[in-house]
Amino acid sequence: MAAAAVFSSCSALRSGLTPLRRWRALSLPAPRVDYSTSSSPCSAASDEATIISGTKIAKQVLKEVQRDVESWISFGNKRPHLIVILVGDNPASHIYVRNKIKAAAAVGISSEVILRPKDISQEELLDMMVKLNKDSTVSGILVQLPLPDHIDERTVCNAIAPEKDVDGFHIMNIGRLCLDQSSIIPATASAVWEIIKRTGIQTVGKNVVVAGRSKNVGMPISMLLHTDGEHERPGGDATVTITHRYTPKEQLKIHTQLADIVIVAAGIPKLITADMVKESAAVIDVGINHIHDPLSGKTKLVGDVDFEVDYTEQPKLMKLMQTCLEEHYSYCINGLCAFHSELRKPICKCLAGYNGERCEHLTLNSYARNSYERYIAVGIGIGILTSGILAIIYCYVKKRCRKLKSPYKVCIGETAL
Repeated sequence: MAAAAVFSSCSALRSGLTPLRRWRALSLPAPRVDYSTSSSPCSAASDEATIISGTKIAKQVLKEVQRDVESWISFGNKRPHLIVILVGDNPASHIYVRNKIKAAAAVGISSEVILRPKDISQEELLDMMVKLNKDSTVSGILVQLPLPDHIDERTVCNAIAPEKDVDGFHIMNIGRLCLDQSSIIPATASAVWEIIKRTGIQTVGKNVVVAGRSKNVGMPISMLLHTDGEHERPGGDATVTITHRYTPKEQLKIHTQLADIVIVAAGIPKLITADMVKESAAVIDVGINHIHDPLSGKTKLVGDVDFEVDYTEQPKLMKLMQTCLEEHYSYCINGLCAFHSELRKPICKCLAGYNGERCEHLTLNSYARNSYERYIAVGIGIGILTSGILAIIYCYVKKRCRKLKSPYKVCIGETAL
């Protein structure tokens, strides 16, 4: 996952801690934002897409954090010191750690990497945490994930002192996040929140889809966006829908087409395509995926959103279709509304299973077929049940007749004298 800049909502200054809380910018590809805009990022009447650079925002935040660190030191405080623990020889982990150290140096934070072999025991790693927690020269601790299979990541993350938990993965920080209290927030979630605030994307009362439910990204992003904006840790007051790998693509498309903001952190290359997003919606892609390019034979980096759209094929359509006017919001009964600027009328894009000018008709083809098959199944079931009941009645009557002691028998199906 890409990470960018994050601010801590805690205003209390602790020795060497506050600059670390505000420093979270990594020199990885930052989340990308794509939304339609005219004069402002939140304009409703828009006819062209603009891509906002997450990297540019990250650079701005890095400069702000650098000023914070210099100010902190100027008051006679110690320079913040970060400890990064790297276990094993995972190439990706080494790249991430190198970028984190580089970013820390850029803002004036001193750092140290502790390397340990992949066969280190969990007990030894936990003992190291205890010592670092007690070390007053250490401002923050970061354990690079993933860890080897024999080590429980949750146990290790919870062993870090909450106030030194740079990643924000400690159960206390996650719990405070869920309770709308000040805490250290996971980096990627805070990066998304910072992008939303700095670009002016409105969240109050908006529909948001978060594709991805991981406890480090999807969950904290959802918490930040849906919680009360008046609480200790203000939220976005949005209506949030969380989708995941078991959400059918058809259902995912229905959700995203109704969303004002789509945040994609599923780890699935090109999961979201242009036809899945309504016009004027903001799309934030935090996915990083390495895929093989058959043309070049090399591995390339792609996100969870498919940005490779040839807009030159339908330039006229993009110019003509705009977001519907306020008086047309209820025009499309079961679909999305777009206003045709030349025809001066609303056009409906129907949801799956509906058609008609206003998407008022339910498509009955598949429904009728399913109903016909259902009727056959019900008929067979009723026939079997009826046959069973008749058989039981017949056996009961026959048994009763055999027990009669009278020489005269008048029974169903037989007469004796």
